[in-house]
Amino acid sequence: MKKTKTKKKTLVSKTESPPVSSLESRIMPVGEMSDWLSIAVYGRSGTGKTTFAGTTPKPLLILDVNDRGTISVKGQPETYVLPIEKWEDFEEVYWYLQNGNHNFQSVAIDTLTQLQDLAIRQVVGEDSADTVISRRAWGTVSALMKTWILNFRDLPLCKIFICQDRLTTSDEESDTDPEMIAPEVGPALSPSVARTLNAAVDVIGQTFIRERLTTVKTKKGGEKSKVVVEYCMRIGPHARYLTKIRRAKPGTKLPPLVVDPTYDKILKLVRGEEDLNDDEE
Repeated sequence: MKKTKTKKKTLVSKTESPPVSSLESRIMPVGEMSDWLSIAVYGRSGTGKTTFAGTTPKPLLILDVNDRGTISVKGQPETYVLPIEKWEDFEEVYWYLQNGNHNFQSVAIDTLTQLQDLAIRQVVGEDSADTVISRRAWGTVSALMKTWILNFRDLPLCKIFICQDRLTTSDEESDTDPEMIAPEVGPALSPSVARTLNAAVDVIGQTFIRERLTTVKTKKGGEKSKVVVEYCMRIGPHARYLTKIRRAKPGTKLPPLVVDPTYDKILKLVRGEEDLNDDEE
């Protein structure tokens, strides 16, 4: 029996220098890097997640993934909505945005939680609601979600990833350091997908509504108590809620939350240009 000869692979010598012309055009001072942030926002329905997305640079494209939650930004100028009903729609809009033949400055995925459901249907089939999903299928779903979260993260515009919230059980986080306090509440995604999102974005904020008793002046010059409803985003470190913010000046003071949050307020905190009033919860 004849032995078949295998061709030796030609390896590039370690002493050879690769082309560097393309590198020179990509090297830049840190100060010249763009300010496009990637922000993950999670919270209960009606707490201002989509409203926050509406404060991003315009024009804004909102990808409505079977959520129908865009009524809060209805009437805003230069704000557009694209319904995402199947996974192919999501991939198609990515390539449209990546090619750059558009004027959009921001894109919001509303919601990433619903997008994960589309990914399950893409992998398992349309009858996924009545199907027990195997560990292998979950692995495929997670890989799909992770790849496209990173793809969108790298688009040259502002990115907002909107999620519902969920309580994380201790057994889901069994691979974390036992000495660390793991937040109990975070984005409603599978654990591995949530970890990828958490690492990928610049800011993670939790939205909520609170009532506060304050004193206001009356027309007659007196004072009276009034209950004020405030829309807030929690961004400071918290033992119960997952939060994160990358800052250009780590030594500056960070408030635990931002009242009436906007993209500009968060951007200033990231840059270290402004310390908002320290507001207790």
